Amino acid sequence: MPDPYLVLFVADTATDGHADALRAAARRVPQAGFFDDPEGGEIRTVGTYVRAQKPGDGLALLREVAAISRALGVRFEVQHVEVVLGFLVDGVPDATLAAHLGDIPEPL
Repeated sequence: MPDPYLVLFVADTATDGHADALRAAARRVPQAGFFDDPEGGEIRTVGTYVRAQKPGDGLALLREVAAISRALGVRFEVQHVEVVLGFLVDGVPDATLAAHLGDIPEPL
C-alpha cells in the first residue's frame, strides 16, 4: 500500500498567483511538496501535499493553505489517500471537511 498523503489543490481555475502562493507554502512546511501543470490550460492542476497517516497530521499544511484560500478567495479540494474529504472555502472547512478533521482548532 502506498504512503498516505494529504493533498490540497485549487478547485477553481488555477493561476500563476495560486502556484506561487502554494509553492511558498510548501517551502514553509517540513516535508511538504508542490505540484503544478502549467500546460494544463483551463484544467491546470496546482496543489501541495504532505505525507499524513490521518488528515490531522497535515495540520501545518492545512493552515498554510487556509491562509491562501482566505487571502486569494480561492476554493481548495482536500483529499486524503485519494478520497475527497471536502473543501476549504475562503479559508474555512466546509461541513464535510470539518467532519473529517474532527477536533482541529478553529480557525485553521
